Amino acid sequence: MSWTYATLQAYAPNTLVLNRARALFYGRKWENVASDGDALWGICKSTGELTYPVMVTLDGKAFHCTCKNRYRPCQHVLSLLLFFLRKNDQITPADERPGWVRDAIRQPEARKSAVADTSEREARLHKRIVEMKSGVEELDQWLRDVIRQGLSSLEGAGPDFWERIAARMVDAKLGSVARRIRSFPKLMEEEQWHGKLLGALSELYLFVQSFRQLEGLPQAMQVELLSYGGVNLKKEEVLEGPAVSDRWLVIGLVEGEEEKLRYRRTWLVGEQTGRFALILDFAWGNERFEGHWVLGSALQGELVYYPGTYPLRALLKRVQPYRQPMDAIPITEHGQEMLEAYAQALSKNPWLSGFPVLLGQIRAVWQSGKVVLLDARGMEIPVQAEEAHEWVLLAVGGHQEVTVFGEWTGESLRALSVLDSSRIIQLQGPPPSAFGEAEEML
Repeated sequence: MSWTYATLQAYAPNTLVLNRARALFYGRKWENVASDGDALWGICKSTGELTYPVMVTLDGKAFHCTCKNRYRPCQHVLSLLLFFLRKNDQITPADERPGWVRDAIRQPEARKSAVADTSEREARLHKRIVEMKSGVEELDQWLRDVIRQGLSSLEGAGPDFWERIAARMVDAKLGSVARRIRSFPKLMEEEQWHGKLLGALSELYLFVQSFRQLEGLPQAMQVELLSYGGVNLKKEEVLEGPAVSDRWLVIGLVEGEEEKLRYRRTWLVGEQTGRFALILDFAWGNERFEGHWVLGSALQGELVYYPGTYPLRALLKRVQPYRQPMDAIPITEHGQEMLEAYAQALSKNPWLSGFPVLLGQIRAVWQSGKVVLLDARGMEIPVQAEEAHEWVLLAVGGHQEVTVFGEWTGESLRALSVLDSSRIIQLQGPPPSAFGEAEEML
């Protein structure tokens, strides 16, 4: 085979693996690269102390690498070929192949393209959907029993009542549904829990009825339903989707814990597109989250949204810090405009848990023993915030119009940050001390 960059692209299983190969090549990760004219081999240094012996024959018929990448040839094999193309003069001529190279040529790996991998994924997904459908039928019967007996009968229900159905959902590969059910006892500790629990049960019932029609729904809605049930897309698959380029402002940060799993929700807003993007990270126990976000910082580059009927969650693809002042960010000017946008979003995704909104021309007032927000037209907007952050809202937005970012739940705005003319102040986590932690300039 005559190697060119075009033939290397055709040899790669997909673009994502080829991009990783380029990063390895330009990162100068190679040692002891040698060739006898028919085969090429070398050692690729990875993170930490890991090294990968890599071999490929120059006719492309055989290759070998000890990594666990599911796509074959992997990024290490492709990077070695890129070394052959770009740094041929740095390859050491060899008269004899090492033993491991001879063994690898005798037992070459099979190519595993994205097409073959897709077929395997589809088979696994089909099997899982069959199990999920069985769980959906059981969930339907449980919901009907709960409503038939009445919500008041749940007040004396012990932990076992909830855990039994949650465990059944886990067995049926409906892990996300199980987590929702396990949250119901805590929901019942809140004021007016009857209405809130009825809403949560209704949401599950809508999921049941929709899942029964899964195959007949549009592809984007199928993705939403599977995600709601607990089917997660791999990051590699998501990053193969179309990218959105913009300058992105970190506008909101939330951290929490659910069933010993810590999560971090980072909200970005695009300067030109006006689109919101949610970066969701998880960590177990005392593990650190990947990366560090600073409220008010900015990035320039591309991100890719997870597929769905109303995409919000996204992954960063190629970004770099942006340190220049940003232009005006599109804001929602009135509460009524927010409600109309929320209604449109719900029509696309009725399981939307939190609707991001950036409300401008807002004042915070103390009313009936609590803080409420008033828009420019005098419309009252209920707000959720810890008591300490309520005082921050009053201090910043009680004497001037400010912009508030948060998640609209359908009943109130969970305030995450407040912006005045020069600062973004966080409204989650520890309250700022004399605004000393008020974040960066816009």
